[in-house]
Amino acid sequence: MALTYVLLKKELLEHLKTYRLLIVVGVLLVFGLASPLLLAYLPDLLRLSGEDISIPLPQFAAVDALKSYLDSLGQVGLLTAILVSMGAIAQERERGTAALVLSKPVGIAPFVLAKFLGLAAILTLGLAAGAAGCYVYTLVLFGPASLVPFALASLLAWLYLMVVLAITILLSATFRSQVAAGVLALALVISFATFSAFSLFEPFLPASLMHWANALVLGQDESRWTAVAVSVALLSIVLVGAWQSLQRREV
Repeated sequence: MALTYVLLKKELLEHLKTYRLLIVVGVLLVFGLASPLLLAYLPDLLRLSGEDISIPLPQFAAVDALKSYLDSLGQVGLLTAILVSMGAIAQERERGTAALVLSKPVGIAPFVLAKFLGLAAILTLGLAAGAAGCYVYTLVLFGPASLVPFALASLLAWLYLMVVLAITILLSATFRSQVAAGVLALALVISFATFSAFSLFEPFLPASLMHWANALVLGQDESRWTAVAVSVALLSIVLVGAWQSLQRREV
């Protein structure tokens, strides 16, 4: 654990120096603020566009703004998680810095774990900032909104994105090309989402966590505890897989 702590400090300092932390938090915060803002001013934007909209728009409420944020988070958050992690190990292997680090008395397991924890930390900060921004703007623009269901929904979205992050790190450890890691990670996640459309697989897949998150905001009882258990187990399995994959390959 001491080695992991040292490597994690190195990762966090690197995220600060390269502005990765600032960029991730900034992007997710702006996205969180924009979701209720766009919904609130959608009728005005359509009017300014000059389009003749014959269908009357519904009167949006606070729950619509929170649901809109969660719907979009499944796409924006997913892409952010993949983009920040697809080069986590592959890029260091390309540059030779991974070999330099691992030439010292540092195990591969602490190296992989520190990579995951460092990226998980900045993604968590970004998601927290985005959720807080969305909730505050929703209160301002739409009035009172239930905090506890939205907080639990955000936690489910966080768990889903942690699985996406871990999968991307596994692929980054497997392939030397960060582009290949990113494309394959996106393909896998889309496959999960596709399978979750079938009722047979839906309760077991991490993607169903986003369905539960939306249901919580809408006040519906559609719990997916099996998906939570699968996601937690998958996190551990995938990280062990990343460690074993990197150990079997020439760094």
